Amino acid sequence: MSAEAERQQQEPLNDEDEERAARLQNRFDIRRIIGGLFVVYGVVLVIMGIAGSHATKVKAAGINVNLWTGLAMLVVAAIMIAWAVLRPVVPEPPEIRGRGSGRLRRAPS
Repeated sequence: MSAEAERQQQEPLNDEDEERAARLQNRFDIRRIIGGLFVVYGVVLVIMGIAGSHATKVKAAGINVNLWTGLAMLVVAAIMIAWAVLRPVVPEPPEIRGRGSGRLRRAPS
């Protein structure tokens, strides 16, 4: 390990570094990634449900499974993305920073 890396590990993060870490954590939040994947697959299924052949649409007892599954996936995607936006990761307040198990915490409810 280099001397610079050791120095960075020993120094506590200031407020600007904490906010930068929180923004980076929010950008790659698993809820956003899962929501994005559900959007992609949901849109594909909705398109297949609308544009697919009639035989494919009525295979499952007359229910257009692709369309309904795609719509359900879009609802789940909206929930996941809304959850990530409404409850982002925020840095710890300075008065309690360094105490506890983690550097970042969830926004208060």
